Amino acid sequence: MAPETSEITTRDVLQQINRRLELIESDVRVVSEKLDGSAQTLRDESAASYRSLNEKWDASVQGLNERLDTSFQTLNDKIDTSFQTLNDKIDTYFRWTIGIVLASWLSTMGAILFKGSL
Repeated sequence: MAPETSEITTRDVLQQINRRLELIESDVRVVSEKLDGSAQTLRDESAASYRSLNEKWDASVQGLNERLDTSFQTLNDKIDTSFQTLNDKIDTYFRWTIGIVLASWLSTMGAILFKGSL
């Protein structure tokens, strides 16, 4: 007696292929879900890091702005003081100049008038 050979039909082959495809699909779904979860975790961590870095940056910029404002205010006060001193000097010299010009004009007019009457 010859041993019986089991014959595999096309239907059996297609069922095996179908089963293997179902297993592959389920594995792909599991990997996809894990990948989605990891990607979301990475997005959340990146967003948190970005917010933290942004807050530190804002604090640094705010500190720098305050220091610059203080420096500019000090410089502005020094410039205002210097201009005020210069204005006072110019005002004094201007008055002296006007006085000298007026005195010179009066003396010239007086000399011309007195010369004509002699």
